[in-house]
Amino acid sequence: MPAMASYHCTVKAGASSSASAHAAYIERDGKYKSKSRDDLEAVESGNLPSWAEHSSDFWKASDSYERANAKGYREYEVALPREMLPVQRLELVRDFIRQELGDRHAYTFAIHNPRAALEGGEQPHAHIMFSERQRDSIERPEAQYFKRWNAKNPEKGGCKKGDGYKSAEQRKTELVALRERWASLQNDHLEKHGHADRVDHRTLKERGIERMPTEHLGPTAAAMEQRGVPTRRGLVKAQREADVAEVAGIPELSRRLRADCVQLVKLEAAKSDPTPSPVKPDLVKPNPIQERRRQEEMSVQIVKMWREVVQKEREEHLKELTTQAFETAKAFSVHFQAHMDAEPMLFGRKAWEAKRVAMDRRYDRLKVDYDELKTGRYPFLSNDKEAVQKEALQRATAKEPKLAAAQAPAEAILRVRDQREQEERMQRAREEDRIRQARKAERGQDRGYSR
Repeated sequence: MPAMASYHCTVKAGASSSASAHAAYIERDGKYKSKSRDDLEAVESGNLPSWAEHSSDFWKASDSYERANAKGYREYEVALPREMLPVQRLELVRDFIRQELGDRHAYTFAIHNPRAALEGGEQPHAHIMFSERQRDSIERPEAQYFKRWNAKNPEKGGCKKGDGYKSAEQRKTELVALRERWASLQNDHLEKHGHADRVDHRTLKERGIERMPTEHLGPTAAAMEQRGVPTRRGLVKAQREADVAEVAGIPELSRRLRADCVQLVKLEAAKSDPTPSPVKPDLVKPNPIQERRRQEEMSVQIVKMWREVVQKEREEHLKELTTQAFETAKAFSVHFQAHMDAEPMLFGRKAWEAKRVAMDRRYDRLKVDYDELKTGRYPFLSNDKEAVQKEALQRATAKEPKLAAAQAPAEAILRVRDQREQEERMQRAREEDRIRQARKAERGQDRGYSR
């Protein structure tokens, strides 16, 4: 089986006023051009209109003329194989751009190859930013290029932007397909250049690998860790590695704890039954400390399972609201397009324009609401966090009543455990302080300072 290489592919979006600054960053130009940033391996631009002699001309025009609430650019960020030579990585990125963007979108890409702060190895990756405006055969000046698309008279409007409104499920499906195409193309190039390593876009769970994902430090945290300065990410990474080692050493722990949780739920349900259970004469009384630890372990799993159920119900609630928002925006889009098609040539144009402005604002508001819903926010709820949490708890309680009943006692057990551990830590601290004071007094006596 071939070795598994590192895989990374994400899609990002930038605001309409940030395109030129981001282009300068990935090109290592302007204020980003310094000796401390000598990781630039390659940079190219393509599909630019005739009025843009350089990529900076295009992105500055995008900042100036794109609508304030629009997306100025999208970006593919991909990891590149460190096994390849720079010219081979450049060929891979160009093929990916031809495959995904073709000649439809203006783009700028840069390949960076910094050194890892801790291990010192290469970290080649590419930033591919592109405009969502789709080029056609019509030549437009820069002010018109970024105007709204006019389906009836394309020469009077700007370039068409995107492929229309899409639901969260459609965008997720397209992202998974994009990640799969990037993995396939990368594997083709690895095979072409004689490398046995391969990449896989699927998650560890989808590949059947029972392992916790690793924690990415990032350049800032890695540099601080290298200097001996502890960071939150470094502590999380160390804890994650310890957890991975522990889980790998005890593969049956999760299964046994889940079985204990089910048993505890049954016991909690049996408490409501007034019928006394017969006492077995050969029943051995368990060790109190072991029994307490067993209850605490089961309580941890119960609380974890309950939170997973609540989170799942919250996501289902969000999905329903997102679908409703999408259908509302879709219906309003059809109504808005009908109004645009009915543009009068002379009489009634003032009233038509006023209604168009109002509908445009309404449509933008619907899109903002939909985008906020996709990121987990609820823009049309007054007390969104409380209302959403209440709805999720009600759904989870109706779906898992026994688990909901066991959750409160489990949290009480964990609160007692946390309080006990805090008292133990305070007791240890007092004991350590007493020992330090005693040693200090002994050193004073040895030096003749005692009275």
